[in-house]
Amino acid sequence: MKKILKGLLPFTFIILVSIFSSCEKFGIGEEYNRVVLLYLAANNNLSGYAEDNIDALKDGYLPGEKDLDIMLVYKHISGSNPELIRLYRDNAGNAVEDVVAVYPDQNSATPDVLKGVLNKMKSIFPADDYGLILWSHATGWLPEGYYSRTKTPGVFFEDPYADIVKTFGEDRGTEMEVTELRDAIPYEFEFIIFDCCFMGGIETAYELRNKAEYIVASPTEILATGFPYDKVIRPMFEYEADLSEVCNIFYNHYKAQGPAEPTIYNSATIALYDTDHLEELASVCRQIFEGNRDKIAALDRYSVQPYFRFNKDYFFDLEHFVSKIATPLQLTNFREKLSDVVISKWSTPEFLGIPIVNYSGLSVYIPESVNGELEIFYKGFSWNTDTKLVN
Repeated sequence: MKKILKGLLPFTFIILVSIFSSCEKFGIGEEYNRVVLLYLAANNNLSGYAEDNIDALKDGYLPGEKDLDIMLVYKHISGSNPELIRLYRDNAGNAVEDVVAVYPDQNSATPDVLKGVLNKMKSIFPADDYGLILWSHATGWLPEGYYSRTKTPGVFFEDPYADIVKTFGEDRGTEMEVTELRDAIPYEFEFIIFDCCFMGGIETAYELRNKAEYIVASPTEILATGFPYDKVIRPMFEYEADLSEVCNIFYNHYKAQGPAEPTIYNSATIALYDTDHLEELASVCRQIFEGNRDKIAALDRYSVQPYFRFNKDYFFDLEHFVSKIATPLQLTNFREKLSDVVISKWSTPEFLGIPIVNYSGLSVYIPESVNGELEIFYKGFSWNTDTKLVN
């Protein structure tokens, strides 16, 4: 999910518009240092938050007109045709919005459209490296529509935000799953930042391990207000993108300020992952999972740190889960590999009332059965292929 309506925003990933029928500017023709694209998928109920984030972006750091760093925004706001714009500061210090491409109204939740937008960016702005910020609704690794449609028998309290939580890339009823997102990203980025809910899961990170050198994401939901864009852009354009500082700014934006009792909106989790070490982590996890099948089957799932509310029990802390089933030696080896993946992590003491006590920075699904609907779907992920969590 992405943010939380003053609380939640699932990561509804909006994917924009056919490249071939768009009206656009060509011929920029230089080699740039770094190009960062903020991909605003807001052809849905998040439009107001998207507009607020664009305003904040204009208030903060932007590269200059002649700089070799480029800040792009792909925005698809409800009621408007999608646009690709470049934001920069002129010599007077004013934020300038330069329209690079205008698209007809199309469904933004198709992989081909996302791929087209990313290929367009690379063709118009060839650069040494690229950063991508994915903004919208999201529900992590779950199947299309699953978060909103499932109801647990016997459970009275349902998530009041469930009907506004959509899988990656919701646009007028169409949604994109994580494997489709993987296939839609046509080349490797220096970093991908998820400004959306539940994308800090091992399943998602592992599926995208060849699509970015670094990933920034949250294992929980993200409040609908999202990242403070007036502050987080500058560190992305450091010579070496300072992604730890991006995370730190995000965390400090939401943590309780001063001695007053924190409110429900002092809620944030965020982490930075190095994707180069994910396969080593998977190898260790496979040994643990295959050697402890009985412990997994007997485990009380609700004894593991949750990252969900109400009955949406699809996201648990990875390290806390492994600590419940592994031998001491296995746990030591696991923690060594985990520390190579999770470079840095931040969490407030609670997230929307959920105490965050055991925080590794990564979530995982703990299977309930061998042949349930989710377990069958889960077998399609690279993470499960390489670890055999669901056998």
